[in-house]
Amino acid sequence: MRIKYKGVVCNTGYERVMGKEVPALYYVESPDQDTLIKAGFEEIHYGRWVKLLNDTEFKEVLDLI
Repeated sequence: MRIKYKGVVCNTGYERVMGKEVPALYYVESPDQDTLIKAGFEEIHYGRWVKLLNDTEFKEVLDLI
């Protein structure tokens, strides 16, 4: 599902981290690099920006949906 999180358009999903599925947001579009970084996205692979969500952030995203 596509949402707008802190000014960044992203897709929702899950990322496998240390054998566990973690809720994540995947970057699609941002007005600028600063907005992307301030929203907490990290480049985990070359050109692949992901924001791993903690419980509080996950609840925020659920409210957006």
